[in-house]
Amino acid sequence: MTRLKTRPTLPRRRPRHSSPYANTKEWAGIVLAAVAGLVFACIALQMHYDHRILQQRGLVTTGDIVSVSYTKGGAVAEVRFTTADGRTVQADVSNTGDATEVKVGARMEVRYDPKDPTGRVEDPNDDGSTRWMVGIGGAVLLAGAAYGATRVA
Repeated sequence: MTRLKTRPTLPRRRPRHSSPYANTKEWAGIVLAAVAGLVFACIALQMHYDHRILQQRGLVTTGDIVSVSYTKGGAVAEVRFTTADGRTVQADVSNTGDATEVKVGARMEVRYDPKDPTGRVEDPNDDGSTRWMVGIGGAVLLAGAAYGATRVA
């Protein structure tokens, strides 16, 4: 007669997260990604709104670059130009395209808002890549936060 072998009894495993605060780090990362994604999305929407306003009512003129500063995002040129109503103003233009062409004393075309000539100013040759990259970055962060929330919950 054969004898049946019984399996040994294993000790019970504890749940992976026994503390009510065990997922705190994961949730903090998810919240941080969601907030950063929302900030990027809002910035992209504001940039798109400003671009649309300039497309609708903006005027193009040529100005002189009076100073150039460099940031991680590229060159920022301070441009002095004369508006259609005769005022001379200075404004920062951050989407200057090729940074090698941005030099103090050079001439540069700008598109400005006649209602706010120092606030809404852009390079009329801008391809919009900055707006798209900021928007895509925000969408990726929001998608990552949503995915992370489903994994942690």
